[in-house]
Amino acid sequence: MTFTGRKPIITLPQIFEEPVPLKRKLAQSLFFAVLFVALATSLFVNVSYFSSCNADKSDASIIETSLVDDLLPPPPHPELKDLILVAGHAIYIGDTFEDIEDDTNWVLEKFQRGGQVKVFLKHIERGVELAQQNEESLLIFSGGQTRPTAGARSEAQSYWRLAQSLSFFSNLGNSPLDMFPRATTEEYARDSYENLLFSLCRFYEFTGHYPRNVTVVGFEFKKKRFIELHRAAVKFPEERFSYVGIDSDGIAQERQTKKVDIFEPFKKDLYGCSGKLREKKIARNPFRRSHSYRQSCPSIAALFNYCPRRRASIYPGNLPWE
Repeated sequence: MTFTGRKPIITLPQIFEEPVPLKRKLAQSLFFAVLFVALATSLFVNVSYFSSCNADKSDASIIETSLVDDLLPPPPHPELKDLILVAGHAIYIGDTFEDIEDDTNWVLEKFQRGGQVKVFLKHIERGVELAQQNEESLLIFSGGQTRPTAGARSEAQSYWRLAQSLSFFSNLGNSPLDMFPRATTEEYARDSYENLLFSLCRFYEFTGHYPRNVTVVGFEFKKKRFIELHRAAVKFPEERFSYVGIDSDGIAQERQTKKVDIFEPFKKDLYGCSGKLREKKIARNPFRRSHSYRQSCPSIAALFNYCPRRRASIYPGNLPWE
């Protein structure tokens, strides 16, 4: 007898693979959950910190940025109206003021040796005389820490100290105390253009407004450069701008050389943004000083940064002295 039967069917447990999209969703959910916890923790820590700072009025509290401005006193002489600028050219390093005409007491360029020191002193004296003749004027000696071998001394401080030591402030019969409040320094300029621009801002810092008139004292051979180029670059009205040039016979030949070397580069690059003029500025800043005039003179801040593609293009914005 033959039995016909079915073979037993063995059912095995099925293993289902998770669809790939579902795995991604779980991973994304986990990522966002971790991110949420991190952000919540950060928010809690920051809120706790600032709450404690607000509750604590001690020195550990946050200082508002406006406090920086509050620390500045008001301009000391708002009544002054005219700027007299003496541009510095060298730095005096002598310990005394007995041999001030000795070249060894100065940090000089080669072409400045052998007579130019006397001219520097004439510039200082003439600047003081002009300031004493005009009681509404502020005298500014301008020039930065341009020489590495002079240390922290600046051209401006050298000139101011020489004016004081030589009694230039009182040589017309006035008390030195009558003159000192109307003489100050500008200690960041690295070239003649910056002498003018930075001194305009320094005048504003000292008086709270920009000058009515500007008089520059310097070498005669720089007169054309100041009037035709620097004055034009800052758009100061020509009828309110004057230049007092003082040279000596001993530098006549050097005068012509400097006129060719410096006038032409500034004519092509009014703001000294590139090439030789830019390199000169960098070389004359050995201590990596940086001015704050953009903050103290906000109405002309853009002028400090102006470097046009066409280097001879005049600044197009409005300026307060126009």
